[in-house]
Amino acid sequence: MAKKFEEKLESRPTEGVSVDSLRDLDWECSEFSGSGGGRSVSLVRLLGCFDSSSPESPCSWLLNNKTKTVAIDAGDRWHVNLKSQFKVAQVASEVFRAIEEYSVNSECVSEAYLVLAASHSVRSLVERSDFAQWQSSLNRLFDISKGIEGNAKISMEAYQWLAIELPLVVCCQFPEWDGCQAWAQEAIQKMSLSISELLDHDGWPTTRCLPSFGPLAASWVRCQLMVGAMKDCSILTPDTGLDVVSQLEWMVRQVLRMIRFDGRLVFSSNHSSVASEDFLRCLLKLSSDQDDRVLLTHALGKSKKKSEQAVSAKALGVDASNVSEWSESALMRSNWNRNSPRLALDFSNGKIFSELSRKRGLICGETTPEILVDGEPLISRGSFEISCTQSDEMIEYLELEKKLGDGGKLTRQYLLSRVDRFILVADAVVLPEKADLSYSCSLPFAEEIEGLRESETTEVYLLRKGRIRSLVLPLALPEWKVARTKHSFEITEDAIELTQNCVGSGLYAPLFFDLDPKRSCKKRTWRLLTVAENLNRVGGDQGAAFRVHLDKQQWFFYRSLASKGNRTFFGENFTGEFLFSQFSKNGSVKRLMEIE
Repeated sequence: MAKKFEEKLESRPTEGVSVDSLRDLDWECSEFSGSGGGRSVSLVRLLGCFDSSSPESPCSWLLNNKTKTVAIDAGDRWHVNLKSQFKVAQVASEVFRAIEEYSVNSECVSEAYLVLAASHSVRSLVERSDFAQWQSSLNRLFDISKGIEGNAKISMEAYQWLAIELPLVVCCQFPEWDGCQAWAQEAIQKMSLSISELLDHDGWPTTRCLPSFGPLAASWVRCQLMVGAMKDCSILTPDTGLDVVSQLEWMVRQVLRMIRFDGRLVFSSNHSSVASEDFLRCLLKLSSDQDDRVLLTHALGKSKKKSEQAVSAKALGVDASNVSEWSESALMRSNWNRNSPRLALDFSNGKIFSELSRKRGLICGETTPEILVDGEPLISRGSFEISCTQSDEMIEYLELEKKLGDGGKLTRQYLLSRVDRFILVADAVVLPEKADLSYSCSLPFAEEIEGLRESETTEVYLLRKGRIRSLVLPLALPEWKVARTKHSFEITEDAIELTQNCVGSGLYAPLFFDLDPKRSCKKRTWRLLTVAENLNRVGGDQGAAFRVHLDKQQWFFYRSLASKGNRTFFGENFTGEFLFSQFSKNGSVKRLMEIE
């Protein structure tokens, strides 16, 4: 086959052949069919880059910070130069060198990325380089893809690129290659297995692939489009395809949920790639649901009026939040608007990693509390489990629970107000008997965030570039610093840290994040309320209630600890475990959430 192929190339005119003609080249299947048959697929057209002015290669969609900038720049440069027929000889030299020098035992993600970018470029070099050179490179790409299976230390994204996407790229561009169809089918089977392990039935990723989800999702999009194109071009049989198409279709909506204000996905660093228009256009090709196109408009802030955004998103009846017990992660959002407050959580392996943002990130990092009992760390290797969820027009609520040593229990509450733009983050610690209990929790600042203290009160402002982005109220602490307390709320070098101490069988540690910057600058106050049962005051290790007053809005919260009872606070009588209420303008109380 190779000899016939070489003769065919030599018989074609080499003068005046444009790169566009190479993209549109129709191979004569009867003479160069190999085992695959069909026409080659133009990846530039398929991935929406032919008419795009973007300098970004489709290979660099949603890349994370594992891939070095120099490698990304090289791939983008190859992509642009080959489209414009600029410095093709230099591109050919760099492409072939990247393929030749790659070691299948390498753990470097950047080197794997260069091989992927090179595989996307090889087709355009067919008539711009020596036949033996790119023929050798194709054989080398085959060896790399096969040999990568023996590298146990390779990253998720590098495996996806080299073991799965690379074979599909080569088969798309060279359907006359012997064994093309079998190689493509093997890659499709690997991709089906990978997706079934890494995505749940709703297309949400498992926590172990969250840091790499961007590159993986982008690669899956490219691969699925290539599989469809190869079936259309008769390279693959019509019945060939993924067994997990529905998961990929649902993944489209999950990606839309995960896009932050800055265009990056939650849990990705500020140095990761943004979701480009070329990528989003290709992403939507995987979905047959017209609602996803409307949701994308909201996510990118392209609706004409904010009122239209709120109404149309609500009319769709599509929840902007997602909680996955299988994945041990969650994303809580107020709505689909681009600047919506959002909280992303990874509560796998007995730890909690949090990413809180409104437009820009506020808190990002591990927020697992440390608990001491009689001066000794209370160690637990158990996992967090979802104990309660609630979602309606007003609030989004998630409760996690973890068993502690010696019969204790830790409960983490998240209550996000969809309407009033605040979030309550609270820990309830319950022990089987009284002890000297110490609690501390550090909340790391996101990039460019710093803390600022008031001079006389205990609240903390979160600032970015000198502007207030959020107000944090430590509800269990007195408002005024002059009051005596065993607790503290401090700003460390790169975090805020809450510490509470008591002698008892329980402790409640709530933090209130105001996510309305304008309201955060106005008057505020909060109080620890008296809780009574049978005309007797209830200790703080049995239950706690708090009132929060921001500008003209007021709310109060109650949480029971060791046991529930018929308790009274702030004129309310309640027998359950948790209550969240709001004062209306006319002075009446509206109960927004109750847990019995």
